[in-house]
Amino acid sequence: MNNNENLSKVINIDAFFIPIYNSPAIICYLEDNRQFMLSNVTPEIVFAIRKLNNKDGVLDDRENIFDILNFVPELRQDLENHINRVIINDLNDKIGVYSATIEINFGNSILIEKRMIPSHAIYLGLLTKKPIYVKKELVDEQERENRNGEE
Repeated sequence: MNNNENLSKVINIDAFFIPIYNSPAIICYLEDNRQFMLSNVTPEIVFAIRKLNNKDGVLDDRENIFDILNFVPELRQDLENHINRVIINDLNDKIGVYSATIEINFGNSILIEKRMIPSHAIYLGLLTKKPIYVKKELVDEQERENRNGEE
């Protein structure tokens, strides 16, 4: 897949609703002291990540698929045994959405890469305690856009 030199490792993740807009977002804090933000993620993923991170203020007390994945230890263990890492590695400029790749190992040198919604891939990475990376080029581009928006 990607060369690790082109990736920034995520060292912490926060999920929340942006004040004023009440828009769900995820911030990935990177090892190089930069940040990468995913905005307009589904509220369910914000609730799920907050529950995984033991954050208070979870507003939805309904269960969802993410809660079940965390609740059944055998499912979580199977995922831990197969997932290698998560990489946020693409931006579709036409529709403005990011994509991630999750590496799934089936042993005997069989590695399958599945393209996923980044917030869902991040949740699986957090659930299984596997490394999560962001392609440096995407972080650079987001920083350029933020600087241009401030001018």
